[in-house]
Amino acid sequence: MLAVASPTPSVAFHYRARRIVPMSSETENAIKNESPRFKVVILHNVMSNWTTGDTEVSDVAIRRMRRGLMELGYDVESAEVRQDIAAPIQYFDPREYVVFNWCEGVDGAPMAYDRIPPVLESLGFAYTGADASALNITTDKALTKEHLIKNNVSTPISKTYTTAECGDWENFPAMVKPASEHCSNGITSEAIVDNVEQLEERVQYVLDTWHQPALVEDFIDGAEFNVSLWGNGRLSVLPLAMIDFGGFSDYHERLVSYDSKWDANTEAFRMTPVICPAPVEDELRLRIEKTAKDAYRVMRLRDYGRIDIRVRDGIPYVLDVNSNPDITLEGGFSRSARTAGYDYAQTISRILQFASKRMPKR
Repeated sequence: MLAVASPTPSVAFHYRARRIVPMSSETENAIKNESPRFKVVILHNVMSNWTTGDTEVSDVAIRRMRRGLMELGYDVESAEVRQDIAAPIQYFDPREYVVFNWCEGVDGAPMAYDRIPPVLESLGFAYTGADASALNITTDKALTKEHLIKNNVSTPISKTYTTAECGDWENFPAMVKPASEHCSNGITSEAIVDNVEQLEERVQYVLDTWHQPALVEDFIDGAEFNVSLWGNGRLSVLPLAMIDFGGFSDYHERLVSYDSKWDANTEAFRMTPVICPAPVEDELRLRIEKTAKDAYRVMRLRDYGRIDIRVRDGIPYVLDVNSNPDITLEGGFSRSARTAGYDYAQTISRILQFASKRMPKR
């Protein structure tokens, strides 16, 4: 579904910006008028299998967010979630605090995104991001596709396999990936297959390695865009980011693999820079933005999100819906916000402001 949504330790997703757009007067006024009217609790994971280095990376991310918000005038607390979600925040008043939900799950179940919102709601808190239903659906790539197709949102043809009997698949080249993983887990150049024999071999690999169904889809060999959006009702699209695959002649390498996201020591990482703002003509940009907005609404995203899109023959196709995308300083969402003129603290503040509209009345 998404890159690292909570401050789960990893190598930062790299980026390259062609230019930085100066902050507009509209943006400056919006930030100025959004003076803190509430306090903030940063709710974040702590996992027992983290190394010392992992914990240090997480701590840095938390301190960075807290420091930035405090500089904007917020009263900020942080709370660790291990397995008990309610205990760390039970003494905060939901009429005074908004929870920044920076959790992916609980200790022992790191992808249980949907466990957090029901507890927060039961305690009366407004919290950032999608609710449990949206988080649950978007974690399942096959289910996400069903919703997109049902609502006429363009997405690659696909099928889910629970066995390696794939003789009914006819669209090649095809992409094979675990149906419920995120962070590009399971995505390597071998994930692009050219015939039934390779397809069945890769599906079996997913079944054996990831212990879940394999999602097979038509491989869109075209430009890939990260589309960051925020808002509720009226949506705003931040500057598009485009992954530059220009360094690869082989289409098996023209994909966002695990290495290209997280391992700075690999050729895949070095040769897939991200260009933001993306160099696209206005007509195509508007088509991409409309498709992203449609996906955001169909999947009931809230406050912020990122839609990953590829374009073939001028048609945008939704690859993934990230209802809880990476929101670290180095992440793709922050990159697009920065290009629009928001610094990191202002970006987090803006998301909190959206969520604050759901606070219970005093």
